[in-house]
Amino acid sequence: MKGSRQDGALSPERTGVVHWRRSLRTRIALWSGVINVAVLLLLAVGIAWFARRLIIEDARRDTIASTQEAADRLDTALRAIVITTSGLSDLLANSNLDPAELTTTLRAMVRATPGSVGGLLVVEPEQPGQAGFARYISANGRDRDFIADGYDYRAQGWYRRTVSAPGGWWSEPYLNRTAGDVWMVTYNRPLRPQGRGVTTRGMVSLDVPLSELTGSFESLANLPGWRVSLVAPAGTLAANPDVGVEDNLTLEQHIRRAGRPDLQPAADAVRLHQPLQLMHTDARTGEKRFTVVEPIGQSGWSLLVAQSYALIMARLDQALGWLLAGGAVLALLCMLLVRRLAGRISQPVEQLTASAAYLAEGHYDTPVPYTRRQDEVGLMARTLEHARTSIQRQLAEIEEMGAARQKLESELAIARDIQLAMLPPGRVIDRDDRHLEVFALLEPAKAVGGDFYSFIEGGDGRLWFAIGDVSDKGVPAALFMARTVTVLEVAARAGDSPSAVLAEASQRLVEGNDTCMFATVLFGCVDPRSGQCVLASAGHDAPLLLHADGACETLPVASGPPLGFEVSQEFPLWRGRLPAGATLLAYTDGVTEAFDPTQRAFGLERLIDGLRPDESARMQCEDVIARVHGFAHPAPQSDDITVLAMRLRQDHRIQPRVEEAATC
Repeated sequence: MKGSRQDGALSPERTGVVHWRRSLRTRIALWSGVINVAVLLLLAVGIAWFARRLIIEDARRDTIASTQEAADRLDTALRAIVITTSGLSDLLANSNLDPAELTTTLRAMVRATPGSVGGLLVVEPEQPGQAGFARYISANGRDRDFIADGYDYRAQGWYRRTVSAPGGWWSEPYLNRTAGDVWMVTYNRPLRPQGRGVTTRGMVSLDVPLSELTGSFESLANLPGWRVSLVAPAGTLAANPDVGVEDNLTLEQHIRRAGRPDLQPAADAVRLHQPLQLMHTDARTGEKRFTVVEPIGQSGWSLLVAQSYALIMARLDQALGWLLAGGAVLALLCMLLVRRLAGRISQPVEQLTASAAYLAEGHYDTPVPYTRRQDEVGLMARTLEHARTSIQRQLAEIEEMGAARQKLESELAIARDIQLAMLPPGRVIDRDDRHLEVFALLEPAKAVGGDFYSFIEGGDGRLWFAIGDVSDKGVPAALFMARTVTVLEVAARAGDSPSAVLAEASQRLVEGNDTCMFATVLFGCVDPRSGQCVLASAGHDAPLLLHADGACETLPVASGPPLGFEVSQEFPLWRGRLPAGATLLAYTDGVTEAFDPTQRAFGLERLIDGLRPDESARMQCEDVIARVHGFAHPAPQSDDITVLAMRLRQDHRIQPRVEEAATC
């Protein structure tokens, strides 16, 4: 039982008795042995240092020379592609060949370039009505006419990058399934006529199998103890003994995934396209290596060659091992003798260790021995005894704090349920052949939050609505939120416009606001029959209007000051019309400012890109919340998230988009 010892001898695990190999007496003996073999070690180190220095320096020179030779071969192969592509680019940019001549020229370039398996040529028409040229010529005869196939090459990232680039650029490795699942790299260059400013007529590119590049250093990579990596201009590992090109990893990602911080200087050199010579130890295997980073000309590619010294130093290490073994035997004899003498000194410490282990198991009723000694052992014992009594008191306090915390969590859960119950449910308002769908969702970042929304149906058939965000989070924000909602609802029943409601709320919320809390609010009203809508903002983000045809715009709602800071009457009105089939979407900053683990914000652009005009108001809200959580996962929610959507449906026809002013 806790607090009492069981009968019988305690096992070593329960008493905390340290094994002799880790005991204090063994440590004393070990240090004595270290002193005894110090002279022997100094002699062995001197011999090893001189021999290793000669061997390592020779290996370094060999690695550097081999790396530069392989890099030169790669540079020659790459420059052949660059020169051929640049020559064709300059020729075609300043000529007016017909399609047959362009095809013949491109095919001749592909055949004449060593290692090339295909080429692409795009020539844009210079005058309206002229036909363009966009054709891929393959060495295996699988040609393709992009224009005839209806392929939108202009929308592709590689085309946009090429025509806007100042010069040629190499692609990262990619799998070409048309060529039979072959990994390729491509050199791309824009067609820019001389004397025409920055006008670009199109582009030209050549495809080269990755094997053509890796073949330049294959013999080097097969040597025992050698490791060769090829890094593409953007950092992708095109060749590596541990990572396949199909893994699509950059050198930085491989370092993080494989746990290889020793390669970080090499990665920095690759990123800066600078040469580097690095002596390091493999963080995974402990193997010592010498790595050379060599940029391949001006192409942006980099070659990494590493040589292991394990095989080179094996014989030297064997001789040193025999020398050290003899000294170790002598040191061991000395340590055994010293250990017996150290036993009397370490015995009280071992017993204190056993008492500490017993306390670690939760037994706090057994006193600690040796508390009356006046030496260091007694001081340790009294400190341990004081800790034992302190833990007993703290355990009682922790039990009381746990009960209080459980009570607080229960009260917060009840407060959350009450707060969510204050929010109105979604609804559909039917007026003749028009149906106004209204829905909103709120997810607090904590048990309770400061976001809110409200729907108020007026006696004249209009729908008043609000969405807001209170400064701060938690219980204070929840209380201010409840006050704000109440003030807005009371003001809405007596006001005749959103600006009047916000002006009244501005005055009421300033009263007694000693904590200087504030709320941003978007308030408005809409007539379901005509779609006429009026909005006013108190420092809140402008809403989005998603039209039936998928077009989305941010409404230009001018903003007044947030509610709670100061009394204001200036809340400009935005008047417009909600067309049939359109959706009005309002949100709090918890949506656009949701952050993923890398601290990237969800942002307005992602919000707009995911909106679908055919979704109901409820589905629109649920979809936005789901996309925000999917983007931020696994980062915790940092702010309250609220989305409000209104969608106007019409049974027979869809009204065109109208933004004319209307009276609500």
